[in-house]
Amino acid sequence: MIRLYLLLQRFCNLRIIIMKIKKGDTVKILYGKDSGKQGTVVAANPKSRKVVVDGINVFKKHVKGDGRTKTSEILTIVKPLDVSKVILICSSCGKPTRVGIKREGDKVERVCKKCNKIIEIVEKKKEEPKTKKKTETKKTTTKKSTAKKSTTKKKVVKSKTDKK
Repeated sequence: MIRLYLLLQRFCNLRIIIMKIKKGDTVKILYGKDSGKQGTVVAANPKSRKVVVDGINVFKKHVKGDGRTKTSEILTIVKPLDVSKVILICSSCGKPTRVGIKREGDKVERVCKKCNKIIEIVEKKKEEPKTKKKTETKKTTTKKSTAKKSTTKKKVVKSKTDKK
């Protein structure tokens, strides 16, 4: 299988990118201003080999406001990190470790290099929206009276010729 990847890379100019850090992993930052901090991976982009970690590599951007409609504001932006600046923390032993790949037939599993256990992605379960209870309501209609009230207006016309 690996030979096939190498042949594709050499002759077809295809670069198969295998990233061992996935979305939902807990990682430790190795280099930079946030070195030593831990966080969970929010997004992973294997093409650019970048990882977005929650609460790490946060920058502030000042946006100038338009005089009429927009007001000026300060935005907080989370920028992606390179994968080489991050190391995975094993879910079973809790230590920062490198990741190995174990293949059994069609299954591909990630393995901790320190404790040799399978690394599973811990995903947060999404809460299902609460379903509204269906209540049956009977609509009652009342018949309105169809009889119209008759009002008569008498017009009184005074004429100039009418003298008493």
